Amino acid sequence: MFYQWQWCDVVMVIAVIPMLMYQFLLVRPDVKKMLKAPDVLIFLLIALLTVSFLRDTVSYREYIKVLSAFLLFFMGRLYYDRIQECNDALAISSYLIVYLNFFYRIVRFGAGLFRVSNADGDFYYYDTDMAYAMILAFVFIAMFAKKSVLKIITLVLVCPYMILFSDADIQKIIFVMVIAVLMLYFVDVALRKRTVAMAGMGILIAISIVGVVMIYLPLVDVQIPLLDRLIYSSRILNPANMKSRYFEWQNVIAANWPSDIPGYLLGIGMNTSLPLKSLYLKIIYSLGIVGIVLSGLLAISVCKAALNTRDRRSFYILAAIAFLTFLSGVTINSMETTQMSWFVMLFAGMVVSAKEETVS
Repeated sequence: MFYQWQWCDVVMVIAVIPMLMYQFLLVRPDVKKMLKAPDVLIFLLIALLTVSFLRDTVSYREYIKVLSAFLLFFMGRLYYDRIQECNDALAISSYLIVYLNFFYRIVRFGAGLFRVSNADGDFYYYDTDMAYAMILAFVFIAMFAKKSVLKIITLVLVCPYMILFSDADIQKIIFVMVIAVLMLYFVDVALRKRTVAMAGMGILIAISIVGVVMIYLPLVDVQIPLLDRLIYSSRILNPANMKSRYFEWQNVIAANWPSDIPGYLLGIGMNTSLPLKSLYLKIIYSLGIVGIVLSGLLAISVCKAALNTRDRRSFYILAAIAFLTFLSGVTINSMETTQMSWFVMLFAGMVVSAKEETVS
């Protein structure tokens, strides 16, 4: 029942609002001085999302979940210092998530542990959700956990096992990208070669954009033999899963899609009736071209703030989680999945506040 109706998301929104009000009244920041471009863009996206929601209030649960993610951005803005004190809590909770699922899998599969190809999500609903949680835990343990044998075993053996021995194909690719981001953190901070690290980050972003575009090309009848083999014949992506996604996307586009100028500009509502498991298609459907532009400007403004901050750890954590969230969004509406949206928005708010505090 709790999963079906997402009561946790409702409670989160209800809890965050008074917490934000309390911190605002406690700190009493100079609003004019504190207000930044990302804040304005978030407010505009909230307004646009609300207009979209009011067209068809059936999707109130999705609206609440996305709204909760936006509120987490402001939590990062106002609670930056306090969140910085929660490193141990993030590390410990990550260990718990990893090992509870790992031991549960041992109990379930026993001697067949290394023959697992679909773990049915372990304690999660799907393998995709489980793998996402493992990668997120991997990032927090790598960044926050104290040096120990347990940390090495978790990062080198347990987390990779949980992800690779699952049905979460795209998460396996994203895991490699996240490892690359953490390696760039080492190059930046330990080797003090920021230019090299930023060049590497640019390459990863370019690869990600090209990959996302290529996956969506079949929807506009662009046929590329190499792409067809990658999607339908390779071991990198599960052909059955990809065929299912294309079938769902094409059904939604055929049944109900923006067809006039207002629809193209502002979207046609949050209720797609049929399943639409894609962050990018859902943005076009719900918020239109204006929503795409505002989202792009938000990403650029947060990246600009992140690049200027001396808090390099928060920058690379945000980068890793952003790759995780927005690449997962290719086949999942990750902004409507709170596990995927909360942390990326929280750390986005944090890096904006970090810039404000550390760069004159």
